[in-house]
Amino acid sequence: MPKCLDPLKLELECRLVDQEKAHESSTGSSDDRIMETDNTPNKISEAIVKCLSSIVVRMSNLKEKVEELESRETVFQDPYDIGLEFRKIDVGPYKHLCSIGIGSIDLNRTTSALNLINRLKFLLGKLASVNLEGLTHQEKLAFWINTYNSCMMKAFLEHGIPETPEMVVALMQKATIAVGGHSLNPITIEHFILRLPYHLKFTCPKAAKNDEMKARSKFGLEWSEPLVTFALSCGSWSSPAVRVYSATHVEEELEAAKRDYIQAAVGISSANKLIIPKLLDWYLLDFAKDLESLVDWICMQLPNELRNEAVKSLERRGTEPFSQLVQIMPYNFSFRLLLQR
Repeated sequence: MPKCLDPLKLELECRLVDQEKAHESSTGSSDDRIMETDNTPNKISEAIVKCLSSIVVRMSNLKEKVEELESRETVFQDPYDIGLEFRKIDVGPYKHLCSIGIGSIDLNRTTSALNLINRLKFLLGKLASVNLEGLTHQEKLAFWINTYNSCMMKAFLEHGIPETPEMVVALMQKATIAVGGHSLNPITIEHFILRLPYHLKFTCPKAAKNDEMKARSKFGLEWSEPLVTFALSCGSWSSPAVRVYSATHVEEELEAAKRDYIQAAVGISSANKLIIPKLLDWYLLDFAKDLESLVDWICMQLPNELRNEAVKSLERRGTEPFSQLVQIMPYNFSFRLLLQR
């Protein structure tokens, strides 16, 4: 005799299926309008991020999403595993994100997303022939952030999930996306278009290839935007969330991305040390001159409760080596995408 279904579980499953149908319907109608009337680079890039995110969600495990619906309002979350359960600090908007890990995605479940995959092919065709002439700084900024994140998500669907840090780096070199007649990979988009190649000058001065410098010359921003650190996701556990960035609000959206990531990824350890993510240590020079001034900058970004705890944990400054007051969280290359619901 079949086991009786839990009424709450059944209700949640029905609600989830209804939400997905409604989301796919609304996504489809929105993208249809883009296909018919709006071929601007920014709208195309936004539609591709939305489409790829929907495909990833459709390929993820329904049971896990149901369990997440059951628990998301009642279970305290620690998205970057920094031990927040000891202090119960609010992680902010990150607690509402959809987390897709290696155990919850089946890349062979293409039948559940056939319409979306067809729509993606159409949009990628639009992107391949898009004209980027005359874009403002804000339009370029939003466009290339969206395109970077799309390139990474597309690579997971095409090449599979990387299992080691070396495979992540190899995938970033192998992944490509066609933009306005040029084939680009995530490394070129990040370091030669979105960022001035400042860090590369000090780490690998002869590494820049001719085509990378051509991309910099043709597509690069007029000035570097450090806040892209909080917007670019390579699909690693330690990456920030994937969001859709718009030309009209990209500066406010990047500020929100910075604030939300720092709130979720910074904490106080049981040894009363300030925990900061390796991502900020890597790009320290974008925000400060040394570790101590970086910590001061981080504290300024925190919400009041967490800021007060951080300042209190740093009161030993001057009596102990500063390095003893801070714990840098190692970067975790394990696969995960944090997507907006």
